[in-house]
Amino acid sequence: MFSYKMPCGVLHTDTQMTDTEVSFTPRLWEQRYCAVIQILEDPRWAPKIKSVIDFGCSEMKLFQLMRRIETIEKILEVDIDEDVLKKNVLFIKPLVADYVRRRKRPLHVDVLQGSVAESSQELQSIDAVVALELIEHVYDDVLSKIPTNIFGFMQPKLVIISTPNSDYNVIFTRFKPLLSNGFRHHDHKFEWTREQFKSWCLEIVDKYPNYMFSLLGLGDPPEGYTTVGHATQMVIFVRKDLLDMPLLTPLIDQSALAEIKSYKLLHSIDFPYFVDTRTKEDIIWAEVLFELNRWKINEDTYDVALQAYKMPISYLLCRTELLGATRDILDELLKENKKCVENDFILIEESDDDRSIDENDWDNPIKCEPNADHLSDHNECESWD
Repeated sequence: MFSYKMPCGVLHTDTQMTDTEVSFTPRLWEQRYCAVIQILEDPRWAPKIKSVIDFGCSEMKLFQLMRRIETIEKILEVDIDEDVLKKNVLFIKPLVADYVRRRKRPLHVDVLQGSVAESSQELQSIDAVVALELIEHVYDDVLSKIPTNIFGFMQPKLVIISTPNSDYNVIFTRFKPLLSNGFRHHDHKFEWTREQFKSWCLEIVDKYPNYMFSLLGLGDPPEGYTTVGHATQMVIFVRKDLLDMPLLTPLIDQSALAEIKSYKLLHSIDFPYFVDTRTKEDIIWAEVLFELNRWKINEDTYDVALQAYKMPISYLLCRTELLGATRDILDELLKENKKCVENDFILIEESDDDRSIDENDWDNPIKCEPNADHLSDHNECESWD
């Protein structure tokens, strides 16, 4: 096991219990989705997670969040219920906004009918697996095949699985009894305690030593019931090389296995994206022009004697360094384009109104406005998100 903390800190949630119900804010399914997105966007491994499979995708609500992660270039939406997939397949269709403000990288999406317990050609080379509230819906014979398929055949870098915590059921039964099958949902085949879930995870890493795991909880217990844990228990399996640790056993290519089948492809789509063919210097200069023109809206920077606005080069460097700019690059670009520089300030003449910026250069301006703070301390740049 290893200790894992969310990269953006703990989720700000609230659990309230009244005489008639227990409620979660945000709702429990939203907490699960938020946790998954934080984990996928964790800067420790986000650049290495380019493909994700969502087992048991159902209504594809999680997809609407995953599709916004720019580092992800391939998403597989998989469910055993073909009718549910056909009913919700339109939810993967790009919106008008996706054509107006295009992704920086491609995104290919497949909707597939198949089982999490069956090996398929489509599962080759998938970086991350997500299976939320899925394992409790399968019988033991299927459950026993899931680790084999995911950790033995797929061998992804990251796996996120969630399931109900049956220890928490004492809270729910205060207001209404469990269903006739003894569980929260009519289709649940089991609901594990925290110890049972932990034992299952330990068995997986014992059989597949290339992985470590960390347990998380979502849906806090109400005041006075902390011993029951969280309503949902979640596990993160991380392949050790994702954390720059050596693998204990080599990864095995099992693509030649005779029993490999193919999932049924129901729909496939590619999202629009913007291909920037400019050089790095062209991109930096476009941002420089944007900043030079925008700087003139602040009359406090106008020098009457010089009849020009004064912009600190340190500010311009701060605004463009994310694009790869250095002081040497800026000096060369300013010199090539005959911009006057004096005592580490760029002099912007009042009539100097560059309008040669391509309309595509305005797609991704860095959100940082010149203000009094910038004028008082030219070495700091406040970014807004």
